Amino acid sequence: MKNRLVLLLAGVLFVPAHVASAQSRDPFFSTLSANYDVVYHEPGATSNAGAHFDLASTFKRDVPFIGPVGEVGFNHFAAGTVVSAMGGLRVRANTDFYVLPYAEMVVGLYHCGVCDINDFALQGGGGVDFRTASPNVRIRLQLDVRHVFDASAFNGVRLSAGVVLPLNK
Repeated sequence: MKNRLVLLLAGVLFVPAHVASAQSRDPFFSTLSANYDVVYHEPGATSNAGAHFDLASTFKRDVPFIGPVGEVGFNHFAAGTVVSAMGGLRVRANTDFYVLPYAEMVVGLYHCGVCDINDFALQGGGGVDFRTASPNVRIRLQLDVRHVFDASAFNGVRLSAGVVLPLNK
């Protein structure tokens, strides 16, 4: 039942990004990114492996670009796996042809089966997308801080790297 709830929430979060995908000639107006979580640390534990995927779009065509973002991720620890599904807003500042900085704030669900935690989480972060030789691929570096509102509220820090692909060519 919990897995279906997480998948349903992820689907709902990704719908707004798809609807706005045909509004600009900017190839990165709507994007899909696959990210490897180099480090995800919670109090007393650091993830052995993890990844997150996000889908983002933009509401308007001028700087700063503001739009919806949805994210689904997992991180595996020695004792179990943590899953999250979140959505919110991303602000992009396309001020340079080669470097695209952004900041985002997302909220959603945090699930840890081994810890018996299913709770609300708030995550703020940002990163930089770097242009590559291919006009259809960018490289992303990202840093996020997540606050989980459990009875023993805690923060997690994530550093990730990934690939960003345009959805509207």
